[in-house]
Amino acid sequence: MTERRIILEMAYNESLAEASAAFAAGESAALEAAALPSFDTFSYDDTYVSEPLPNIQAGTHPENELFDPMANLAVDDSPAASTYLVRGTVADEDMAAFETEVNRKRSVVGYYSDVEIANFAVCPGSPAVGNDQTVEQLLCVPRMRQCDMDGEGVLVAIVDTGINLAYLNAHGKTPNFDAARSWKWDGAAPAPGSIPVDHGTMVAYDVCIAAPKCTILDIALLHGFFPTPSGFAGAFLSDAVRAYRHLLDVMNAPRRPGENRSLVVNNSWGMFTTDWDFPVGHPGNYSDNPNHPFNRIVATLERAGADIIFAAGNCGAPCPDGRCNGVTTQTIYGANSSPHVMSVAGVDTTKTRVGYSSTGPGHLEARKPDISGYTHFRGSGVYAADGGTSAAAPVVSGVVAAIRSKRPYDSADSTTSPAAIRHLVASTAEDLGPTGYDFQHGYGVINGCALVDRLCRPVIDICSRYPWLCRYFDICRRYPQLCDSIWLRRTIGASAAAGETASMALSEALGSDAASLSAEEIAFLMGFVTAQGATAADEDPKPAKDDGGCGCCG
Repeated sequence: MTERRIILEMAYNESLAEASAAFAAGESAALEAAALPSFDTFSYDDTYVSEPLPNIQAGTHPENELFDPMANLAVDDSPAASTYLVRGTVADEDMAAFETEVNRKRSVVGYYSDVEIANFAVCPGSPAVGNDQTVEQLLCVPRMRQCDMDGEGVLVAIVDTGINLAYLNAHGKTPNFDAARSWKWDGAAPAPGSIPVDHGTMVAYDVCIAAPKCTILDIALLHGFFPTPSGFAGAFLSDAVRAYRHLLDVMNAPRRPGENRSLVVNNSWGMFTTDWDFPVGHPGNYSDNPNHPFNRIVATLERAGADIIFAAGNCGAPCPDGRCNGVTTQTIYGANSSPHVMSVAGVDTTKTRVGYSSTGPGHLEARKPDISGYTHFRGSGVYAADGGTSAAAPVVSGVVAAIRSKRPYDSADSTTSPAAIRHLVASTAEDLGPTGYDFQHGYGVINGCALVDRLCRPVIDICSRYPWLCRYFDICRRYPQLCDSIWLRRTIGASAAAGETASMALSEALGSDAASLSAEEIAFLMGFVTAQGATAADEDPKPAKDDGGCGCCG
């Protein structure tokens, strides 16, 4: 007799809420039979104490919101507004009777497939292409570090088989580690940070390529030592809901003033085949159903400000994983294709798509994958190659953590929303394949060099060179682009190529502001744009007024 695993969504009742709160607090808790409807066909899993699922409510879309698709939604996390998840099994031959039973239970909000999930392990057989130093150079990691894009202060949750911190340290990766905010799927499993070396340790290593100073949270979701029915290290979506509920609590916890509120969540796992799911159109389906509890809690965590990265999958032609059951088109399922996550395809260090990388369109959102990351290189030593989209995703997660060092999440600033960061990564990507977006590469391979140019533009300190000028007007504050050496170089180069004079370039750059300039201001700016500057004889011999700095000049 075969069984189907089911998640039941229950309406609020006091017993479920109390059991959930006790479990979250680390206290002994169990499901109470009196709080649950009885079934002839459904067997409860007594080890899975009820898990609260926040209520997402519609609201008013804020003005001038450009990026965040969930800006008009609010999350009510109060116990009475939440629903509660429990899980269990139904024999395949009893499914019809179960559906009849469940429709008669007023306390049941819905039921869903509790799909098996597993990591997207490496595609064996082909040799590594380059190494992690190659990836560092491709991402301009040395330049990132020069401008403090290194992940410092940013939490990175490795949702995987668990990590081994000692192994990472022995192999040159020394991230910070937060044991208190880490999590493991079972109390009998080894402590977070000391789990035997496996897939999760490779993932953590690859995050550290671009974010060596990030703070790792070990979220040991996949059951590396207790294989699931498929025989591979995995878990179930109900476990993933519990892990994400923990991360939601981490994200919403009080922070000290000034503390970085950024959280990057790496997921190098997913569902391999729809054979494990209810069919598309069934209300309990996962692959195409935004109402599935796991898809909802993913959206909720993004609403709280987390950057969520998912591997696209390893079901691409011509080298699909055997668990894909021969399906190699439209294999980005469920949360891996959510509009609220960044879905990552794989290219090697020659920028060639790897044969196992899943291709779009995605099931929840068509334009998946979003971006490509580097994979199949020699790196952690856990495997002969850090491969699969399993490695591509953490490479991208590390870059996102580096971005968050410079642009931390701020709930009051929509330009720091997770959607805005996805837009930033997509808009700076190096296009691969057909021009523009395509279903093999997304918007292209992540471009660390362009991100450094965007976030770490060098500043010319005009006020230190010409302090007398600050007494007349604050050039840096009034015309900040003139303090930007990258903008200046491009402006001069473009005007020269077009045969323009410096005055024409200046007028175009400043627009209507140019008409308000005094003759002295025009003379100074003309000289600056043509890289001649003011001579020593032009400088005011009187000491400059000490006003504590001039705008961007510091």
